[in-house]
Amino acid sequence: MFFSFVLWIIFFYVVYYWLTMKPKNFPPGPPHVPVFGSTFYLLRKHLHIPMAGEWLQKYGPVVGFVAASRKIIAICGPREVLEVLHRDEFQARPVFSFFHDRSFGKKLGVFFSDGPYWVEQPRFTLRHLRDFGFGKRSMEEFIMEEIEDTIKEITKTEIMQATGLFTIATLNVLWRMIAGARYARDDAEMLMLLEKLRLLFRSGSAGGGIGGAFPILTKIAPVFSGYALMMSTTSDLQEFFRKSIREHEKTMDENNARDLIDVYLREIKLQGNNPASTFTEEGLITICLDLFTAGGETMAMSLGFSLLYMLVHPNVQKAVQKELDAVVGRDRRPTLQDRASLHYTEAVLSELIRVSSVAPVTPPHRATQDTKLNGYFIPKDSMIMVNLYSLFQDQEHWGDPEVFRPERFLDADGNYVKDDWMIPFGAGKRVCIGEVLARNTVFLFFTSLLQAFWFSLPEGDPEPSLVPLPGFTIAPAPFRVKATKRF
Repeated sequence: MFFSFVLWIIFFYVVYYWLTMKPKNFPPGPPHVPVFGSTFYLLRKHLHIPMAGEWLQKYGPVVGFVAASRKIIAICGPREVLEVLHRDEFQARPVFSFFHDRSFGKKLGVFFSDGPYWVEQPRFTLRHLRDFGFGKRSMEEFIMEEIEDTIKEITKTEIMQATGLFTIATLNVLWRMIAGARYARDDAEMLMLLEKLRLLFRSGSAGGGIGGAFPILTKIAPVFSGYALMMSTTSDLQEFFRKSIREHEKTMDENNARDLIDVYLREIKLQGNNPASTFTEEGLITICLDLFTAGGETMAMSLGFSLLYMLVHPNVQKAVQKELDAVVGRDRRPTLQDRASLHYTEAVLSELIRVSSVAPVTPPHRATQDTKLNGYFIPKDSMIMVNLYSLFQDQEHWGDPEVFRPERFLDADGNYVKDDWMIPFGAGKRVCIGEVLARNTVFLFFTSLLQAFWFSLPEGDPEPSLVPLPGFTIAPAPFRVKATKRF
């Protein structure tokens, strides 16, 4: 009996060891141990930093390791990042229990799906978001309404916590186009959802964490693996979206769609007899989940970092305000049409994106076939981690990437110069569909607030830290700000 038990243990060990072996000509990477592979390297909080530094120097621009039985390729070199983002065989998504279960056990939505479904759904979503203002004049009007509300909120109190100042405002811009609604800053349900979402973003990591490496832990240790928090937050958000869908069903006019939910419900009905249709209520809920979670978080954190760096670099804040006074004046708010004339301001925004790097690692990609990269073998179904941070911190390209210096984006005549390495929203077929909205929202908020207020550190407060909080995305550490009206 004991001998049989030992044989079974040896058998399972050999099988698992075989599954976790590195293939021939696999990219070099961190130390690999049986069973666990290189799992613990995925648990580092700021994973993008060693990817662009330690790993790049030690192993090269393409790093390979195994986490449990999953083959993982970390793209750490800037040129390799650009190549991978444009190669068709790297555009699929891996099956992660986290992403799979948040979308009803299927590959749904616009961010974590692939195949024919992914081709159709983002295209439909973006086309109809444009119908309701996405990238149009009406979008600017939505943004300006939220800016005026934010300015009123800031005016109420001279000193405030910068953390959370922008979350509902930026989310409202997007939610107006999705569901035709906006929420007050003190809306209890929205505040509860956003707090759970904040905890979820801060508890995760770009590498997927321990639950991503060992999916079984999501079932046997859901709290430890972070799975319980993710599913609790997802369930609350799904119910929130489901309630909005029910309200739309009661009031919608099929000949006069008001928002994305209306047109999606209409499409579900039109394709009701088509067994191959990809339009379902579960799909609509997941699209809402994707846009709600990603859109509100990244824009709000970007604006939080913008205030933080203006506190630390008051000379830059003063220079932006000087340009705003010269180009826009003080009788009206800045508009998107002013953008082409605000060269220094545009340079500051680019530098803020570069140094803050809110989403330093893209959502994971998957290789759809056996292939090669830099001469190394990349097995089919390998998970691909693309480190955008390496583009923003490359010593050879930037010269002094550790320095906050907006002038790097200006030519000798003071004109703004776009840099092809500035792709915070990704590139290729997987580029973020919300790029235009995010860029325009951040530009209008940043310029309008700096036109209206001088931001400084409250007396007695310590200088805020530039070290960000880790998570699925990164965020500024909490800090207070004093807003003084300029006129």
